[in-house]
Amino acid sequence: MGVTLDIEERSRARVGSVVSGKWRLDALLGVGGMAAVYAATHRNKKRAAVKMLHRELSVEETLRRRFLREGYVANSVGHRGAVRVDDDDVDEDGSVYLVMELLEGETIEARCERLGGRLPNEEVLWIAHELLETLIAAHAAGILHRDLKPENLFLTREGALKVLDFGIARLREPGTSTTQSGEVLGTPSFMAPEQASGRPDDVDARTDVWAVGAVMFVLLSGREVHEATSLTDALIKAVSEPAPPIRSLVENLPPTVGAIVDRALAIERDQRFASAADMRDAVAAAFRELTGKGVTEAPPIRGELSPPRIQAHNDTAAAVTSPASIPMRSSRVPLVALAVALAAAIGLGGVLWPTEQEPEVAPATSTTPPTPIAQASAPTLAPPAAAAPSTSATVSAVAPVPARRGAPKPPPSAAPAASSADPYARRR
Repeated sequence: MGVTLDIEERSRARVGSVVSGKWRLDALLGVGGMAAVYAATHRNKKRAAVKMLHRELSVEETLRRRFLREGYVANSVGHRGAVRVDDDDVDEDGSVYLVMELLEGETIEARCERLGGRLPNEEVLWIAHELLETLIAAHAAGILHRDLKPENLFLTREGALKVLDFGIARLREPGTSTTQSGEVLGTPSFMAPEQASGRPDDVDARTDVWAVGAVMFVLLSGREVHEATSLTDALIKAVSEPAPPIRSLVENLPPTVGAIVDRALAIERDQRFASAADMRDAVAAAFRELTGKGVTEAPPIRGELSPPRIQAHNDTAAAVTSPASIPMRSSRVPLVALAVALAAAIGLGGVLWPTEQEPEVAPATSTTPPTPIAQASAPTLAPPAAAAPSTSATVSAVAPVPARRGAPKPPPSAAPAASSADPYARRR
């Protein structure tokens, strides 16, 4: 769902307004086809991020529920690695919104691009270890993320890794599935075969394990697991082709690291790590072998703070603000019929919110039913003609769309790049 000029203008027009009589919207951090995100200040001077579903979409019950479940699911994880969602409410005009933790730092995708397209082995192991720690807590709570990728991992300035965007997470309890058989949700480049083939009953903790392996593969090699020419091609390869052994692509990669990635990316679930905890233990052992230290003994890796600006990026925007940076999720979605309603209900994953849900989510209510804005009663059902989705797009259905690919980049030097480098140049 593309961002129309009208949506962007209306989102910008909210800056300076006060939501629900308590949150002043200080700056627009990003806008997507489903929602806009603002840096905001409460009347008690507390700062936060306000993520607001577009008013014309707030009238749709299904979209309201999906939007709100993001916050409930993330809070259900109960781990420091999941972004906190503090509140949800409805503005006087009927727009539903979430109040979320405001973070400072950069996404792992932005960091990888800033440092030359690849990250050092030890850093990739640290990222995987912290991600798996969060997944252990999520899986224990019955939550599967289903959209893990570098863009949805955020490194704070304090050196903490945050897992973002639980918008399409699945709560494995009766009656709470967000996916029907044959329906595909997620990002093809980071989908396990069972997820890419639309078999929700086969999606389990090992599906997220596969995605962790895909994240490691990208960060170590500078390319995605399956190189494809379209979203459809990416899904077909995810279902049918084994991942190439990573050591065939990355020279001098330690065998223990290569073995972890290859095992995580096995096509058959039974050949992968049985759980996030098993993979975490293997990663920790490899880290100690490489560094002589435990993961928790290593000095923290700190995210860089980027200069204030908003960068349009197809359906969504990568956005940063001072003092917090909040990249938005890339949900450049090929649409089939009304499959747009399934695209994680917001198109903005960013720094703000790993969100999670509880079994039954009642929609937020307001005293006045929301009314659609004139000439904006429905979302645009086609992606912008000027921008071609890549195989890293988050999809809600299968449709052939040309992909934009970049060649693998050489590994970075030992010294980090200057902080003035643009962290939002895309790898695609």
